[in-house]
Amino acid sequence: MSNKLFGAHYFHSNSVNTFQSSIDQLYFFKTYIGKNVINVELGDSVYFFDDTLKKAIVKKGPCKVNSLHLATVIRGYMHPDTTTSLEGVTSLPYVNGCSTKQLFAPIRLGDPTLQYLKMPPSSKEQEHHIHSTFRVVYILSGRGRSVVGMKEENTITELEPGSICILEPMCPHHFETYKDEYLIAIPLHVFSSVGGIEKNHPMFNGTILI
Repeated sequence: MSNKLFGAHYFHSNSVNTFQSSIDQLYFFKTYIGKNVINVELGDSVYFFDDTLKKAIVKKGPCKVNSLHLATVIRGYMHPDTTTSLEGVTSLPYVNGCSTKQLFAPIRLGDPTLQYLKMPPSSKEQEHHIHSTFRVVYILSGRGRSVVGMKEENTITELEPGSICILEPMCPHHFETYKDEYLIAIPLHVFSSVGGIEKNHPMFNGTILI
């Protein structure tokens, strides 16, 4: 399922599929959905989960990995081999009552990062917003909705454990939760924000809101 107009793509880990960034993007990655055996080349890294969804793993090539849920290979980035737990509490506050923890923090400004996002019942993950790079999001637990678009062009997609959202750069979106359960999402930022630098350009600085 996809919203091609705004660049939102939806999958489920119970089916086998792939998605890769187009040739006009600044950064190349390929995502493997469902059960896959992946050969990771020298110079690339793969982000994936163990079979029981208790651990997140990143490995650099050359290597071969067996992925049951979701794996993303990022071209030309070599993160050190690392494993971390998906269990435990969140320690960083986030907007609208949400909280987060960094599973794999960016080593340098702008590097890829894997995050853990906990959204409480009856919340929005944020107000409607965009990102300047891809997000590959795995829903670990809970149910909710992904809202994509602008005003009357909004589309709503239901989320459940195993749902996968791939959001292209500049896709307007937010997540919402239901009143009786938390929604836990694991977003991979293919390349991460470097703060205010992205807004330091002539079009942005030369625009005055009225």
